[in-house]
Amino acid sequence: MEEIMQSNSFFIIPLTIAYLSICGSWFLLNRYNYSWDIEPIRSSKKPWLDLGLGLLAAVMILLIGQVYSAGYLIPNSKNEILRYLTWPLNNIIIFSPIAITLFVRAHSSNTVFLSTKQLGYKLLFGLISSLVGVFIFLVLRGELNRMNEIMTHAIDPSTLTNFPAIFFENVAVAFLFVRLKWVAGIKWAIAIPAILFAFAHVPGSIAEGDPIGHIITFFLLTGSLTTVILYTAYRSRDIFWLGIVHYLMDVAIKAF
Repeated sequence: MEEIMQSNSFFIIPLTIAYLSICGSWFLLNRYNYSWDIEPIRSSKKPWLDLGLGLLAAVMILLIGQVYSAGYLIPNSKNEILRYLTWPLNNIIIFSPIAITLFVRAHSSNTVFLSTKQLGYKLLFGLISSLVGVFIFLVLRGELNRMNEIMTHAIDPSTLTNFPAIFFENVAVAFLFVRLKWVAGIKWAIAIPAILFAFAHVPGSIAEGDPIGHIITFFLLTGSLTTVILYTAYRSRDIFWLGIVHYLMDVAIKAF
C-alpha cells in the first residue's frame, strides 16, 4: 500500500510542477507583451442551444468511438505507410461532430481556440515550453537519462500517429469549455471540468485502498492542475501550442 502511494506521488507531483512551469512560462511571456495576439471570442445569441448541441456532439463522438472500437471504421492496412494514416483518418471521423456543429451554427474556429495567426510562433513556443516541462518532470523523478529516449520516441512515425488524437481531444475540450462559458461564465466553465476530472480518479484510489488523506491530496492536485491548464488555454486562446505540450508530456509519462 505504501509503495502504491509513493508511486502515485512520484508521478502526480512532478507532473503537476512540470505543467505549472509550462503554463507559467506563457503567463511570463504575456506579462512582457511577447505573446501572440489574443483574439476575442464572440458571444452566442443562443447559449443554451449551443451548449445542448455541444453535448450532443460529445455524445456522438463517444458513439463513433465505440463504432471504431468495434472495427467498423477505416480498417488497418497491411501497408506500413497506409497503416500510419489509418489512425489519424479515423480520428478525423470520430471528432467530425465538432466540425459539423461549427458549420451548422456558423461558428468560427476561434470558438475552439484555433487560429492560424502567428502559427509558427505558437508552435515554436509550444515546442520550447514542452521541452522545459519534460526536462523538469524527468529531473524531479531522477530520470534525466530518459531525455534522448523520449525525443527519439516522440518523432517516431508510429508514435506521431497519436498526435491527431491528442490534438482533437484538446479541440473537444475547448469546444465544450467555450459553450459552457457562454451559459455559466468563466468560473464555472473552469470549475466544473476540473472537479469532474478530479473526481474521476477517486474510485480508483478507493479501490486501491488509499487512505483518505492521500485521496484528498490527489484530488486537490489533479483538480488544481486541470484548473491551471484550462485557465491558461482560455487566456492564450490557442491549443496549437498546448497540443504540442500535451503530446510530448504524454510521451514522457509513457501514455503510449
